[in-house]
Amino acid sequence: MADPARVRLLRLCADRPTSVSELAAATSDSEPNVSRHLKQLALVGLLRRVRRGQRVEYLPVSEAGFAADLIGLLLQRFSPDDSGLREARARLRAIEAGARSNLRGSAADWVVAGRFGRNVQAALGAAFERDVAGASVLVRSQHREVLETLLASRPSAPAVTLRAESKPEKNVLQAWLEAEGLRAEVLTTGEVRKGRSFDVCLESPLAEELRDPAQLTAMLQRCRAQLVAGGVLWCVVPYELLEDDPSPLLRLRALLGESGIDCTLLSPVEAEGRHVVLARGLLRSGAVTALPNRSAATPNNQASPVPA
Repeated sequence: MADPARVRLLRLCADRPTSVSELAAATSDSEPNVSRHLKQLALVGLLRRVRRGQRVEYLPVSEAGFAADLIGLLLQRFSPDDSGLREARARLRAIEAGARSNLRGSAADWVVAGRFGRNVQAALGAAFERDVAGASVLVRSQHREVLETLLASRPSAPAVTLRAESKPEKNVLQAWLEAEGLRAEVLTTGEVRKGRSFDVCLESPLAEELRDPAQLTAMLQRCRAQLVAGGVLWCVVPYELLEDDPSPLLRLRALLGESGIDCTLLSPVEAEGRHVVLARGLLRSGAVTALPNRSAATPNNQASPVPA
């Protein structure tokens, strides 16, 4: 019980019966490590293993006695503010919501936290904060750090709309918002297309949504249609989509230009084996006044582009 990861697993199993694969997804640990921890907890009599058809679940012992008393003491001493526990619970709720909607794949654990999300959030920086202040913002991102920054209560908080690819995914996002006590509109891609326009679009799609240049072009064209005159686009583009060009950053700048978006910033981001380029651009319209009180639309506040 000296291992905090093992105590966290005990806490999660006490919340509800849980499987090895779910706990691995929730804690960002490998299934072999989680399985070994659960086996140790079961061997000493703190957890029991229950088979339900093809599914194997772990839950605390129910019989009164020393083991149950020890579990109670351990869980009382576990801080409810532990960030790892909070993130794991949010992921489990998203997985559960996805299972209720018969959702499979990456959307079942849609909102994730990690070093990559932290690096993307840091790369967005002050320029992004200026862009979204008091703005209407359309977001496609699975990174908890980015979403929590957008949804935090503060003066000039943006009006945030989360974009989901499907109704089951929409249910997952709504369940996460409810569980975290956060407020945002959630719309499917089809619902967004019904005449809605936004001051800012942030596109950080899932890995499988950007696998070839045609998908990237389609994303940029969709964003252009969703922005108001002079609107701001932030997008995260996998570096491998640009590697066939001798000047990848110049290629991305050109793709943005072909979509009517003037690139103002390019910033490489790397973490957890992923390499992406974060880009910022302004919809080319000449109607900057269409965005009143928007500091990001003022040339003096534009971020300097990274030399390509």
